[in-house]
Amino acid sequence: MADAVVVKGLVDVPQPEVALILEAGYLLMELGKWKEAQDVFGGAAALVPHSDVPHIALGNLLFAQGKFQAALKAHKDALALDTKSQLARAHVGECLLFLKKYDEGKAELEKAIAQDPDSVAATFAKSLLEAHDVGVFDKV
Repeated sequence: MADAVVVKGLVDVPQPEVALILEAGYLLMELGKWKEAQDVFGGAAALVPHSDVPHIALGNLLFAQGKFQAALKAHKDALALDTKSQLARAHVGECLLFLKKYDEGKAELEKAIAQDPDSVAATFAKSLLEAHDVGVFDKV
């Protein structure tokens, strides 16, 4: 692991180890261990405080629990850390749609798509806009 990229943070950690921590959080989330997953994502955010990735993970956890306002805050925190984070912006748009703030949500999704229309995050944002257009969010 001598050649591994090191993530600078609270302590310098090889990138594969940061990824493993986040994967553990997602595994806990899939197992329905919400508190443990939240603790892992919070710990990762403290470990690499400049990274948007743990905040996106936390936002996804909160979103999965139906805590849309808290998820929105986590995704906005991620976007504050990296204003160019296309994925964080797409998730902000998603949360806003679920909170029935349609105009704001659509604007965020359109901004995410404009950043790089061919990316995975843009595909996600386009799917959300299509779902909005057919009335999916009127039913949630």
